[in-house]
Amino acid sequence: MKLRQALFASLIVGGISALAAFSIARADAGANPADPGPTDEEKPIDFEKIVIDDKDTKTPKLSDWQTATRVRMTRRGPRAEGCRAWRVRAWIKVHCSTRTTAISLLGGSFKGVSMWLREPPAGAPAPEAAEVVFPIRPGDRRVFEFFSFGETYGGSMVSPGLLLQEYWIEGAAAPTIVMY
Repeated sequence: MKLRQALFASLIVGGISALAAFSIARADAGANPADPGPTDEEKPIDFEKIVIDDKDTKTPKLSDWQTATRVRMTRRGPRAEGCRAWRVRAWIKVHCSTRTTAISLLGGSFKGVSMWLREPPAGAPAPEAAEVVFPIRPGDRRVFEFFSFGETYGGSMVSPGLLLQEYWIEGAAAPTIVMY
């Protein structure tokens, strides 16, 4: 009887230890050492008045983005933890440090939109980061989808990943940007 109780207790303790180790490993698996996480303060999208200039149709240059203000998305789900947004004038850039195989504009205007996938490291099946740049104007509505590999599939099959929604309702002070 005591042997059975000892064996049962060992199984329980072993199971709990294995579960804890698995949880820690999964939490660490999502960490990206190249992304230190939020280091600078995120400001509201309308931290300063968004001036809409119909002549401002040129996408900001790389040098503009290097000094851009990091802004807080209206809502961001846990899967979008590695995604950040910046604003230059009436333009938004969203960068996601997550394996992405494709980006698609599912709905909304393509005018001024650019999408970019980083070159994958040697031997990697897909790029480790992706970016979307788009203008923000009252009345805008856009939905982007970031595709990636399925969590349990090790082959070349892609599956839907993150969704990025941007809409600016007429009369609102700023657009709503949601990523999940």
